[in-house]
Amino acid sequence: VGTPCFRGYGRRNGERRRKSVRGCIVSQDLSVLNLVIVKKGENDLPGLTDTEKPRMRGPKRASKIRKLFNLSKEEDVRKMQLITGMLE
Repeated sequence: VGTPCFRGYGRRNGERRRKSVRGCIVSQDLSVLNLVIVKKGENDLPGLTDTEKPRMRGPKRASKIRKLFNLSKEEDVRKMQLITGMLE
């Protein structure tokens, strides 16, 4: 029941088709490729492996900042809030 490549009851108006990449079939009609870098070579890929991006955004809630930096309840969290803002 339904159309292939669609979950539920087929494609709704304006919904994009989910295209699967099998093997090495890559053509110009695919708009987005979701890839994972498995092995890094000797040269950098410009815009992809030459810049480091932070992996984590810092917490905003004071109790979670205390938990991240192992702070007690008496210590001031506001200076740590600036550090977590720089992680973004």
